[in-house]
Amino acid sequence: MTYRTVVIVGAGAWGTAMAISLSAALDVILVVRSPEDAEEFRRTRMNPRYLPDCIIPEKVQISADLAGAMAKADLLIIATPVSAFESVLKSVVGIRKDLPVIWGCKGICPQTGEPLSTIAEKVMGADACFGAISGPCFAAGLASKHPTAVVVATNSGRQTTLAIAKSLSNNYLRVYSNSDLTGVQICGAIKNVYAIAAGVIDGCGWGENTRAGMLTRAVAEARVYIKRHDAKLSTLMGLAGFGDLYLSCGSRLSRNYQVGMALAAGTPLATALENLGHVAEGVNTTRLVHKRASELGLDMPIVTAVWQILGGERTPRECVEALMSRSIKHEKHYHPPG
Repeated sequence: MTYRTVVIVGAGAWGTAMAISLSAALDVILVVRSPEDAEEFRRTRMNPRYLPDCIIPEKVQISADLAGAMAKADLLIIATPVSAFESVLKSVVGIRKDLPVIWGCKGICPQTGEPLSTIAEKVMGADACFGAISGPCFAAGLASKHPTAVVVATNSGRQTTLAIAKSLSNNYLRVYSNSDLTGVQICGAIKNVYAIAAGVIDGCGWGENTRAGMLTRAVAEARVYIKRHDAKLSTLMGLAGFGDLYLSCGSRLSRNYQVGMALAAGTPLATALENLGHVAEGVNTTRLVHKRASELGLDMPIVTAVWQILGGERTPRECVEALMSRSIKHEKHYHPPG
């Protein structure tokens, strides 16, 4: 099957960038919050708050009418923060139950810490087609047509997933298919925790040695978490895992990295988030992963350190002292799950 008309719900930076990119080959409808926003976007062809340096092509239809947009759609992409995911999904299902739904939210269920597909199955039903798109992709680069590679995973088998991947790909965006929906979601969420850690490291002036060590041990930690959720280790080493980890931990464009930088400078968390002006999913994800790891008996010292810094329990330097003074082990030693 070919998916020709795509509706994108959410006109933040990533939703707008995806609309710009996909319009190169597809019919795209970008659904915004209000008729006033729709009128302003249509008049200026810009998103001044989230993507001020990019022009939205005339080919992109802009609407505040979700039902009207969905009547024309072959595929729907949710590009909202995680906090709005479930309510948007319920609105979508209330309009059309047959439409495949993909999301780009890089977070986990705010109540349970489980992947968002748990919510999707509850709201849409196990027979519905749903999935996640993830990978190393900053909105500004995508909108500027920088060559970008990501993955899409669904619950609907290899052929459907591959058809969606092919439909979303163009000369600037290469979308690989992936059969590990759980792993893709976990990787997209957990890398935000380590991006905060990377920002803290650079904010404290520790530099490349420390960041490289943290990244390597972050992969080891995430490996344990991935295995406990019956996801594939190969996903961790792919675009959704290492690719996104590398991007988010190595660039000041990362929102979560910026939060870490601010915390290292002594800025209170609430102030750092207010100054950011965008959602940093890693803050809530840290809480959820730390809680779930504790419940499962998993040893994740970097996640614990980030959680302590966010909660003001320890300073970054105190956390590093605690991490560096842990008992010496073989590099490949880890606590097996279960």
